[in-house]
Amino acid sequence: MSGTKRRPPRAVIERDFEEAIERLEKNRPKDPLLKRLAAEGRLAINFSTVAKEAKHSRTLIAHAKCQYQQQRAKVLQLMHPGVVAAPRTASEVISRLREDVADLKGKLSAALSGQAVHFLARQRAEREAERWRKEAQRREKLLQKGDKLHLINQDGE
Repeated sequence: MSGTKRRPPRAVIERDFEEAIERLEKNRPKDPLLKRLAAEGRLAINFSTVAKEAKHSRTLIAHAKCQYQQQRAKVLQLMHPGVVAAPRTASEVISRLREDVADLKGKLSAALSGQAVHFLARQRAEREAERWRKEAQRREKLLQKGDKLHLINQDGE
């Protein structure tokens, strides 16, 4: 029997990386060093920490032409949240564009409904302002004519 270790099947390695990514996302690693970093609030998700948690080589996910591209993409996304990775296939482009269109349609309808509410409130405010302006003009004319203007106090006097 030889002393070399055999690499586990691809599906096992993929599952190990997936589970490691999940645990790191939840901030609950199994590796003692990573547990300590998590407790200190210094745990960062990167290729090294994911590989250490999965107990596999970092090179399996770290370089651009690695064997486990899906896991690499997840780690990259977690390393740089908000940065969008370029799609690799036409179907990815189409699905992203469909998501963008749906998102933009939702934002547009929300903006239009907000705009309608604002427009109606503005019309009401303009009518109210016009009413107050006419009342002020009427009172000013009465004062100019010398008529007594009877203002009632809050006490009713």
